Amino acid sequence: MLWLRINAVLKPHSNIIIQPYSGRVVRQILFKLASILGLNDFLNILSSNAPFKPYSFTPLFLDGKPLYKSPDDSNPLILYADKRYRFTFSYILNNVDDIAFLKGFQDSVEIYGSRKIDLVLDRINVIDESMMDLGLKYGDYVKMVFVTPTLLQLPKIRKMSKINRYMLFPIPSLIFYSLKRHWNTYAEEKIRLETWRTNYSLRVVNYSLRPRTVLYDKNTEIRGFIGYTIFQILSRGKNILEKISKLLYYATIVNIGKSRSIGFGVTKIKLINKV
Repeated sequence: MLWLRINAVLKPHSNIIIQPYSGRVVRQILFKLASILGLNDFLNILSSNAPFKPYSFTPLFLDGKPLYKSPDDSNPLILYADKRYRFTFSYILNNVDDIAFLKGFQDSVEIYGSRKIDLVLDRINVIDESMMDLGLKYGDYVKMVFVTPTLLQLPKIRKMSKINRYMLFPIPSLIFYSLKRHWNTYAEEKIRLETWRTNYSLRVVNYSLRPRTVLYDKNTEIRGFIGYTIFQILSRGKNILEKISKLLYYATIVNIGKSRSIGFGVTKIKLINKV
């Protein structure tokens, strides 16, 4: 499993009113680039209904803050011509030809019909699954920052049930259940982990969380949580430490929870010296 991670800068030519959730703008840009470059396989990937997508992206960021509207905000979301916006896009490289996608980040692209934006590549990383490791050890403190609303879904009691239940707290077993399933869908080296054990492997020692509801479109509200949680690693076994280290690193690439592929659950993870 090889991931290409792209950090890009977006520069509008004029002020543009956009959808209330800026991740939809990023999605439109990616579709536009794939169409211009004739990447039909990539278009099929972006249109996939698969439960675990082989890509993820963030919403647009301005000065380090994600752009989205809350239901009580009556002002439109606007991209300003004198501002510079950032986003990150990651996807699995199936073959070297997939890198042709980078050519699209060298020129202007039109969105919303004829509104021009410039795209500039800021940074590119290629990450092999063997490199994904935080190197955790017993007693370490890990700070997880949930940058965009994170939706942690409880496993369904019945497979075909249409009822979804979400938690507004980062319960380790839910985090790792989701990450493990995504990892095992694409990785060569599968991870076998009874995820309930992570509730005993990570102890919450501090947190600052709050619910956040955002408008995905004018009729759809999505509620998750943002903030941070500090965990202390309590496992001593090398086997489980390696698995937790891999999956937490993976979270920084694919995001966490439901709707991660469109920019929910963007997460930063770092080791800290003390609480």
